Amino acid sequence: MQTIISRLRQSASAKVFTIGLLILLLLIPLNMVRGTISDRSQIHQTTRLDIHRTWGQAQVVAGPVLVLPYDVVYVSDRGERFTERRELYRLPTELAIDASVDSEIRYRGIHKVPVYSASIRLQGYFDAIDTERLDIDEANIHWEDASIVVGVSDGRAIAETPNLDLNRESIAFVPGGQLVDGFPPQIQAHLGDALPDNRGRALAFDTMLRLKGSDSLKFLPLGDTTRASMTSTWASPSFSGAYLPHSRDIGDGGFSADWQVSSIGRSLPSHWTDGTDAAELAASAAFGVDLFVPISVYRLTTRAVTYGVLFVVLTFVSYFLFEVVAGLRLHPLQYQMVGSANVIFFLLLISLAEHIGFGFAYVASALASSGLVVGYSVSVLGERGRAMIIGGILFTLYCFLYMTLKAETYALLAGSVGLWAALAMVMFLTRRIDWYRTSGTSPS
Repeated sequence: MQTIISRLRQSASAKVFTIGLLILLLLIPLNMVRGTISDRSQIHQTTRLDIHRTWGQAQVVAGPVLVLPYDVVYVSDRGERFTERRELYRLPTELAIDASVDSEIRYRGIHKVPVYSASIRLQGYFDAIDTERLDIDEANIHWEDASIVVGVSDGRAIAETPNLDLNRESIAFVPGGQLVDGFPPQIQAHLGDALPDNRGRALAFDTMLRLKGSDSLKFLPLGDTTRASMTSTWASPSFSGAYLPHSRDIGDGGFSADWQVSSIGRSLPSHWTDGTDAAELAASAAFGVDLFVPISVYRLTTRAVTYGVLFVVLTFVSYFLFEVVAGLRLHPLQYQMVGSANVIFFLLLISLAEHIGFGFAYVASALASSGLVVGYSVSVLGERGRAMIIGGILFTLYCFLYMTLKAETYALLAGSVGLWAALAMVMFLTRRIDWYRTSGTSPS
C-alpha cells in the first residue's frame, strides 16, 4: 500500500490530475469575483439612471412646427351641415440650428456620470400661407388659435422659459402636451393676433432653448433645408442617427460639427393634416451626437476576469515544469496559494479602479499580486532565479492582458494569438520530456 501511495506521489500523471482539480476549484473564486463586479456595475447603472432622471435624459429637439386649426364642412344628403375641426401642420422652409454643448461630470459617491448643458438657437422662416394651394377655405381657418410648437423629449430639463421671436414680436412658450402626434412632447407659443397680421408674408422665427441632458443630443431635420452646427467641450463624441456631419473637427478640448440636410432625402412632407401618419416618419430622421463614454472599469474588469484561468494555468504549468526538470516536490497547497494570489489580482483591480481609475489600479494590482507570487516562489522553488522566471511570466501575462483589454477592435484576435503563443511555448519547452520515465512507468 505504501508503495502505491509513493508511486502516486511521484507520478506526473497524478500530479497533472491534481493540478487540473485545483484549477477547477479556483474557478469558484473567479466566478465570485465576476459576481462582485456585476453587482458593482448594477449599482453604478442605478446611480447613472438616477442622475439622468433628475438632471435630464437624452434629448431630441424637434421643431418648430406651425399648427393651424381649421374647419372642414360636410353637407349630408338631407342638406344638414356638419363641421369637423382639424389641424394643418406646416414645416419651416429654412431651419438653422446652432447648438453649444458644455459637458460636465456629476458625482454620486464614488460614481461619476457625464451630463451636459446645451444652448440651442433655432432660426428660419415659414413661407407665406397660401390657402388656395393648401385647398383650405380661408374663412374656415381659426387664425387666433394658431401656434408654433417645439418638441423637447424631456421638457423638465428646460432651464428657463424660452420666447419665440416671430417677425420681431416676442411670444412666450407654454407647455403644449402632445399637439403633433409622433413628435416628442412639445412646448407651444400661441400666436393669437400675431398670425393674422402676418399671414400674407413669410414668418421669420428665432428662439433660444437652454436645456440639460445626458447621453445624447439629436435634432429632427424639419426644414426644407436644414443646417445644423454644434460645438462642445466633450472630447469623445460619437456621431449617430440618419445623417452624419459633412464636416467635423475633434480635439482634446472638444469637437465641432456641421450638418446640412435637404427635404429630398427626408421622408416627411412639408405639410400634412390630421388623420395622416406623416409625423411618425420624423423619428427615423433624427441626427446628432452621443456623448461617447470609453469602456467602463466594470466592463474592462469583467473582460479581464475572462483571462483569469490563463494566469492560473500558466503559473501552475511553470511550477510543474520546475518539479519535472529540477526535481522539486511541491505540495498541492502550495499550488493553491499561488493560484489564490492570481485570483486576488482581479478583486484588487475592481476595488481600486472605482477610486483611482483603471490604468493606475491595474498597475497597483499587478504589482501586489505578482509580488506575492514571486516572494512566495523564492522560498518554494529554492532559488531566486526560478522565482524571477515566474515573475517574468507574470509580467508578460499582465502586459498581454492590458494590451488586449485596450485594443477594443482587435481584442478577440489578440486574445486568440496570445493563447496560441502560450500553448506553443509550453509545447516547445516540454517537447523532449519523457513523460513515461517521469511517471515511473514504461509504455506497454
